[in-house]
Amino acid sequence: MEKADLQVTIVLLSYCHKNYIRQALESIFNQQTCLCYEVLVGDDASKDGTADIIREYAELYPNIKPTFRKENVGASYNLFDLICQAKGKYIALLEGDDFWVDNHKLQKQFDFLENQPEYMGCCGKCLIVDENSKPDYERSCHIAWNKKVFELDDFAESWQLPGQLGTMMFRNIFLGVNPETYNILYKAHPMVCDKTILLFILFHGSFYCSNEVLSAYRFVDKKGRNNWFSIHHANPYRHYDMFMYPCKLESWAREKIKLPRNKHFGKRSPYRFARFVEECVKRPGRKRFRCLFKMIAHSHQPMKYIWYVLKTLIEME
Repeated sequence: MEKADLQVTIVLLSYCHKNYIRQALESIFNQQTCLCYEVLVGDDASKDGTADIIREYAELYPNIKPTFRKENVGASYNLFDLICQAKGKYIALLEGDDFWVDNHKLQKQFDFLENQPEYMGCCGKCLIVDENSKPDYERSCHIAWNKKVFELDDFAESWQLPGQLGTMMFRNIFLGVNPETYNILYKAHPMVCDKTILLFILFHGSFYCSNEVLSAYRFVDKKGRNNWFSIHHANPYRHYDMFMYPCKLESWAREKIKLPRNKHFGKRSPYRFARFVEECVKRPGRKRFRCLFKMIAHSHQPMKYIWYVLKTLIEME
């Protein structure tokens, strides 16, 4: 198959997903489609046998192109490296602990984007499941904003996604571009990159969001697990990290895509800042105070956040 024939590149990220990676891969190869596609799998130095399962599938399916990291590079660089390799006209994303629930997902989204050139990407709804793949109907995807057409202004206003990453397909804007153009993908945050890649796409145009449930998003929050929520909540500097993430993206956007000065990312940044001020008071230390000063300096609104320091201290009394 020639590179020019590739219609879709599927990018699959894996890290210690031994219990889930089969389900993710099966949901890819159960797709009922006539599309020519490649599957780029990046395993981030898993130690639990995930890589062996990927090798097993790579022997069965010649369009799997695995990358096995010798050292852990983080989800963001893993995605960056795979996207730089993507040769398809469109890109679809999936994480190794999630899976697609609609066997027509790829074909539907490909046909839509072929017929609707005004959109850069499309997405749908996701089903929340637990570690045993049991649906949790009491949870909703809190990171997604329910809006039919999602644009850059919507992103800046809400700091949300049009849909969960596993539901998306978008045009491959990375073909023929110097990879370093997009190195903010891994520089903004080593583990979080969904909003970074969304920013790249929205700069070129809007997303269309359907009401179809296309993907399952696994929510697990338990101590010692290797999924995002478990790692995030075990991080004592999580409020600092998640405050700095939109600040770095905002700096990049002001330089590269001329984001207006009155547009700011990070709708929850004041909340995270206030929580970090409280942590500085309760568990003071040089590192925390250095982080606090850095947050103010990179906030793009220093006077606002100096006031938040005083406001938080008053409210703590």
